[in-house]
Amino acid sequence: MASSIRKQIVDAAITLLQASGGPSGLTVHRERHRPIETDQLDAILVYAEDDAPKPLAGITYQAPLTERQMTLVLEYRAKVPAGTTDDEALDPLIVWGQQQILENEKFGGLASGVDEGRTVWLTREAETTVAAAAGHFTVKYRTARADPTSKG
Repeated sequence: MASSIRKQIVDAAITLLQASGGPSGLTVHRERHRPIETDQLDAILVYAEDDAPKPLAGITYQAPLTERQMTLVLEYRAKVPAGTTDDEALDPLIVWGQQQILENEKFGGLASGVDEGRTVWLTREAETTVAAAAGHFTVKYRTARADPTSKG
């Protein structure tokens, strides 16, 4: 069975983030929930949050194509060494994530483009301070209305 275009886009984002040239020691995960305490940091978690479909050209029924806007989330996590701010610890991850997603916004022809959205800061303290932020990207793409595995 073929994968949905949505899954193919998320998989492509992970491949981009795992490419050479990124921050040293970076681990990339395709999952939403991962305990920080057991995670290998620095890390980026990649997942889809929302996927809003809209029939193409305002056709309500039997439209051949559906325009979609998926919220792709990159959750950045980094240890904060003594004498370093949260922003300093996260900056290399955020820069890498933005560069990889926005420079490759069509994901090899799977998407029409990407709009960069908000970044939500999620820093947590325990024995070690872990800086965290979630960057949101709206990925616009199309699928066949009756087949989410096909671009139509």
